[in-house]
Amino acid sequence: MISWSITTIIPLIASIIYGGLFVIVLLSVPLNRQRRIFVVYLFSMLIWSTSAFMTVSGLVSVLPWFRIMSTAPILMMIAIFFFVQEIFAKKRTWTTWIVLYAMITTVLFLGTNLVIKSASLAEDSTLVYEFSNWVYLIAGIGYALIVISQIELIQGLKETDNPLQRTRLQYLVIGLSITILASLVNFTPLGVYPIDIAANGITAILIAYSITRYQLLEIRVVLRAGLLYTIMTTLLGAMYYLIIYFSIYQFNLLSGQSVLSISILIALLTSLTLTPLRNRFQSVIDRVFYRQRYNAGLMLERLSEATASMLHLDQITSVILDEVTETLFTNHAAIYVKKNSPGNYKLIARHNLNPKAPAVLRSDHPIIRQLSSSPNIITRFDLYNLPTYRGIWAEEREDLEILQMDLFIPLQAKGELVGILGIGPKLSRQEYSQEDQRTLTTLGNQMAVAVENARLYEELEKTFVETVVALANAIDLRDTYTSNHSQQIATMAREVARQLELSAQEIEAVYWGGLLHDIGKIGIPDSILQKPAKLDESEWNLIKTHPKLGADLVAKIHKLEHIAPLIEFSHERFDGTGYPHGVKGDEIPIGARIVGVVDSFSAMIDERPYKPPLNEEAALEEIERNAGVLYDPKVVQAFFRVYNSTSI
Repeated sequence: MISWSITTIIPLIASIIYGGLFVIVLLSVPLNRQRRIFVVYLFSMLIWSTSAFMTVSGLVSVLPWFRIMSTAPILMMIAIFFFVQEIFAKKRTWTTWIVLYAMITTVLFLGTNLVIKSASLAEDSTLVYEFSNWVYLIAGIGYALIVISQIELIQGLKETDNPLQRTRLQYLVIGLSITILASLVNFTPLGVYPIDIAANGITAILIAYSITRYQLLEIRVVLRAGLLYTIMTTLLGAMYYLIIYFSIYQFNLLSGQSVLSISILIALLTSLTLTPLRNRFQSVIDRVFYRQRYNAGLMLERLSEATASMLHLDQITSVILDEVTETLFTNHAAIYVKKNSPGNYKLIARHNLNPKAPAVLRSDHPIIRQLSSSPNIITRFDLYNLPTYRGIWAEEREDLEILQMDLFIPLQAKGELVGILGIGPKLSRQEYSQEDQRTLTTLGNQMAVAVENARLYEELEKTFVETVVALANAIDLRDTYTSNHSQQIATMAREVARQLELSAQEIEAVYWGGLLHDIGKIGIPDSILQKPAKLDESEWNLIKTHPKLGADLVAKIHKLEHIAPLIEFSHERFDGTGYPHGVKGDEIPIGARIVGVVDSFSAMIDERPYKPPLNEEAALEEIERNAGVLYDPKVVQAFFRVYNSTSI
């Protein structure tokens, strides 16, 4: 007869959990190499917990089952090692020796007395056993393998930038840590208690949770939901049994009608207590796996409110993609928007998209043609089964294979296809329902209006930029008698920025800063700009306002707002004697320091109404003399390198 206690109940519960995990993974398709290795790990854990139960049950001879119980952890460590190697696609040259180690360990533990000398149950059902010193050598190799695995998991956790992969690895690291610490207990006096089995039961629950919530092995949703139901039933059943068992034990009722009466009463109370918990658990499972994981109305409301206040295409598409992928739990998504010239559709927003995905979809692409003529969503099923798409060219088919989209949603405004929203598969691998598609159709209509408004704004902004540049050229004529003064400064400043090895974005900003550095002079009267005599104090104070005027002007243009500081600080000086703010040193943006040096040189050699020009040699001497005073020394050095290889 089984002696029921914590020592027997814990291994039994762990066996049920690992058995459920083993069956779920074994039945998953396809059973690739990674899953096969994981099956071996689960089988080892199942054997470990089952043999632990049999060892302490009192039903069978103790020693043979204790040998099995002692062998299983070693095999588990080896399986974990190979599983981690498979995760990171590592190929070890010495894996053959590990297989040999597994075989030798199995023979020594199961077939000889060299490692396990004895094992038996005492009168109080306590497990009594004795290992030889060989156990430390043999088990030590297994622990070395599992420590290597843990180190590689932690290293992979630090290196990955994929949030989902990071979460998966975190659960493996935690579970493996529990297993390592718990198995060490077997070599201490506490080894008579099933501490390791209880800890491994916790690990089993962690693994099950990571499979169901974070797709550790990408097992299909039905299997993962079934797995959670199995765990829920097992845990609640165990709780039910323990409550009854310990209640009966507490009352110390041995026989008779009172035992039955108390049992029925406790069973009723337990059922009333646990039923709400079971219903709550089942509700969570249903909501996670079978119900809609989002409220479509709330999503559309949030997007409508967010996009209504935005005019820039990149902001709108970024917000939409973030909202859609987070709400629908999609693997990846992308937005293509029509460019008026030459009419193709350009990729402007992406989420977790294959880097090889096409950057442009031509206007004659079958997907574009179909969505232009119909407001209906195109599904993956349509692409592979409808006659309309059977004539897709090989190149176009390859693009679609790279994109791996489940749905293509048209963004139509006033009868024109202004864009396409591509949605990849759900992380849960569920198909998109009709309700999903209706929601996305509504979203597409809402997006189309926002995208079209943003496109029109971009066109206006582009025209405005061209107008501002034309104004800058006109100001050059007012101030310097040459229409390309600012263009020359922009070109030279860009080369200096390259010499200083600034980033591509910074180099572009410096170019625009040089081109528009004097745009603020639009607010300065001709009588001051072209005055042949020295300016009085009030006139000079007015001149000093033009950098701030120019910065305020371009700051209103989205595409130019990042260069406003370069314009505002372009007349500041390294020692703080410049204007309009009198800042110095590194307080001046590097781009503004570059424009300041190039503009000063140009102003020295340029003919102005109020001064004769210097020759280039004298101007260069003036720049060099003021390096570290008016100008940043490193910028001056870069300027001279550029000057010596070209001319302004």
